[in-house]
Amino acid sequence: MKRKTAVVLLGSLTILTAFSGCGNNEATEAASESAQTEDEGTGDDAEMQAALEEEEEQKEKEEEKETKKDTEETKEAEEEEATSEAEESEEEDSNQVAVLFPDENNWAEDAYELEQNLAEDGYEPMVFYAEGDGSKQVSQIQEMLAAEVKAFIIAPVDPYGLTDALAPVKEAKIPVFSYDQLIMDTNAVKYYTTFGGRQAGNMIAEEIIEKEELEKLREEKGTKTIEFLMGSLDNTQALFLYNGVMEILQPYLDDGTLVCTSGKVSFDDTGILRWSRESAETRFREILENSYEEGKQPDIICTGFDQAALAAVEVLEERGVVPGSEMWPMITGVECEPEAVKAVASGKISFSLFMDYRLLADACEQMVHQCLNGEEDPEVNDYEQYDNGVKIIGTYLCEPQIIDGDNYEILIDNGYYDEEEIRPEATPTPTLEPTSTPVPDPTVTPEPTEEPESEEEAEPTPTQKPRITLRGSK
Repeated sequence: MKRKTAVVLLGSLTILTAFSGCGNNEATEAASESAQTEDEGTGDDAEMQAALEEEEEQKEKEEEKETKKDTEETKEAEEEEATSEAEESEEEDSNQVAVLFPDENNWAEDAYELEQNLAEDGYEPMVFYAEGDGSKQVSQIQEMLAAEVKAFIIAPVDPYGLTDALAPVKEAKIPVFSYDQLIMDTNAVKYYTTFGGRQAGNMIAEEIIEKEELEKLREEKGTKTIEFLMGSLDNTQALFLYNGVMEILQPYLDDGTLVCTSGKVSFDDTGILRWSRESAETRFREILENSYEEGKQPDIICTGFDQAALAAVEVLEERGVVPGSEMWPMITGVECEPEAVKAVASGKISFSLFMDYRLLADACEQMVHQCLNGEEDPEVNDYEQYDNGVKIIGTYLCEPQIIDGDNYEILIDNGYYDEEEIRPEATPTPTLEPTSTPVPDPTVTPEPTEEPESEEEAEPTPTQKPRITLRGSK
């Protein structure tokens, strides 16, 4: 009975367990299918969301990239513009060339020629005049150094006074071109352009030898007297010119063919400070009064500048010496100023040395241009004699020219002067008619001499033109 009951209970339990498992499986499967369906729906949404986010992110990146590109382009354009402006400004500064001259009265023509040539080669010339004031020229150098000019062209007021002013110019590696007058005691000077004082002095001496036939006179054991009125004592070119003259004439002084009656032969004794016409006139009067008898004068008067030659002419005419007569001496000049050229044309001055400022300005500007471009070294034709106390300066020497009564009109032909500037006033030549009755000029007192030529040669003293202050080296 117990066994039958146990069997019945076991069967019931088995049936219940089967039914229970079946329900559980279905529920599990249903739950699984529901979860899978839910997962599948969630996956689709996530992918779509991810795609949208990726697309949005990509769009943002592109926009950011485009914005960055625009910003960079704008920045680059601004930088290019700023660079271009800076380069343009730098180019303007670097193309400036400072041109410094002692004064406007004597250097305006040189400045004009340099301005034209520099402008043609793309430079901006900055011209300054120091009004004869050395300290003002120093200030001008400092001002142009601060402006960062590309080069300096300087004709010094005081050739010994620029050492300190040019030291920072040298440090800044700005080339300095010494013009006409050599700047002394500095290593800042790169090149020098001039007509060459020694060369000019040689030409003057050789012309004296030829015109006065000194070789023939030497052979004949003859003698001629000579006096010197040379250039300013504080000017290096004046010293060079004196040296050039004496280099050629010294042998004739040594052997007695030439005699300096006053004994004033050295540069210190013959130099005229500041190129003063008044000082030259005073000096020559003293020489005549102290070293020559009444009615006597030197056979040759060698001067280092036209104003000294004109001073000698004036003193001789005051003493009654007639131009063109046998008593009239040979007088030399330098620079071919208009008044002096007129005196050359009329026979009062034997010759003057012509130094065309246009040649000097052209040569200097060409040296500047070649040096700044670096294409080739500037041409120099002297690298020996121009020592400024610190170093020998490479120099370009321009060629002077002798102007006398036979060729003075070339100064008109080449456009240097207008005809009315230098052609002398015509002086009427009186006819010799002893039997005719002369019509005397009540304002003229005849010369107390028995020679009829003196009356014929007499003429009024010419009206003096305004004095022209020499620039110094010519």
